[in-house]
Amino acid sequence: RRGLATGFGISIVIALGAVFLGGLNAVAVVVTMFFLTVYGAVNIVAALENLSADPSWRPKFRVPWIINLAGGIGCIIAMFLISPIASVVAIVVELGIWLALSQRERTAAWGDVRHGAYEALIRWALIRMSRRPLAARNWRPHILVFDDDPERHLSLVRFAEWFSQNRGVVTVCQLVVGDIFSEGVDVIELQKKMQQSLDLEGITAFADVNVVPDVVDGITNVSQANGMAGMESNTILLGWPKEKRQMVEFLRIGRRLEHLKKSTIIGRIQPSFQFYREGVTRTIHIWWGGLYQNGDLMLLLAYLLSRNPFWRGARVKVISIASNEFMKSQTEQYLEKLFPEIRIEAESKVIERPKDMVLRDVIQKESAGADVVFFGLATPQRGDEEEYARRLEELSAGLGTVFFVKNSSIFVGELLTPDSPEKNSLPGTPAGK
Repeated sequence: RRGLATGFGISIVIALGAVFLGGLNAVAVVVTMFFLTVYGAVNIVAALENLSADPSWRPKFRVPWIINLAGGIGCIIAMFLISPIASVVAIVVELGIWLALSQRERTAAWGDVRHGAYEALIRWALIRMSRRPLAARNWRPHILVFDDDPERHLSLVRFAEWFSQNRGVVTVCQLVVGDIFSEGVDVIELQKKMQQSLDLEGITAFADVNVVPDVVDGITNVSQANGMAGMESNTILLGWPKEKRQMVEFLRIGRRLEHLKKSTIIGRIQPSFQFYREGVTRTIHIWWGGLYQNGDLMLLLAYLLSRNPFWRGARVKVISIASNEFMKSQTEQYLEKLFPEIRIEAESKVIERPKDMVLRDVIQKESAGADVVFFGLATPQRGDEEEYARRLEELSAGLGTVFFVKNSSIFVGELLTPDSPEKNSLPGTPAGK
């Protein structure tokens, strides 16, 4: 009833406006404009419904979509041939009416034609993308973030969005440990709440909730199932665990993900990290071991991070440790040649390891003031996970925001391809290798 009353009121306003024009010809032009916009809109909507192939689109008269589209375009052309000014006025008025009505809650049963059109477009693109081989130059990070409380740890999700930099898809997954039949968890409602929180923070990411028997198998299984037809997640981002035991589990998960050709990032965000700082140049440090030792992915992530407006102008510094003077000279020459070839602005520093300093002290000295520090992440031997977890804790102690990166994609060492044909591994030794 309210909709009918609104429509009736709008009709009266339009009719009175036409009468006040003062001439029958003017009234005829106005009426013609609005009729043509209605006919054109109906034809265009019918064309979109045909193209979207929605099962609910079952008209009594089947007309090819090309004819519907031609009819809609023809109506628009006829409008501008009759009166360009009146055409513009009619379109603006009807757009205004549509915007006003779209702000109100409606319970129409015919759905939204745009949703069907988007699905048809996505299906068309996925089919064609799945038939095209993926090359290293086309690789982009599709990040799957696992977090037990995404609403509380939005900083980790924000870094995932920065790493994707509108080039990849970010999915935030919350795992609920338990049995899907016995747990009183409304997965749909929880997912909806997560998505609202992400949207409220202005983070472009998809929310996902899964009930799993345990975290290790849950991360592995969800990582395998996430995505389709070339849009699968290829990078898994895990937050820093609260207990050492959880870090050991993450390292074991990393071994599984390596077999799945999915890269792993374990990140610890500084609690007092300031996302918005004006007039301050940020610094990003990469502890380097070569393109084939996670360096290509670390450099790519640092580059994508520096493209974000909040990180624009950040200084990217690549640091490597050499065992002697000869290795130091070789590494310096390699890096000086590499950065111009891969077209990434960065500065390098190669340190000959002091004999009286342990690796941890060297790292603390160089990167204590950096905003973000990247380390390489290796796959420890079975049974060595606890010792390796202890080493990661030592390396990151006293630093700000830290990311340990393991490149397990199908393009290890090729994500940043130099223009020259040489692809030699760097002779340095990476921290966190």
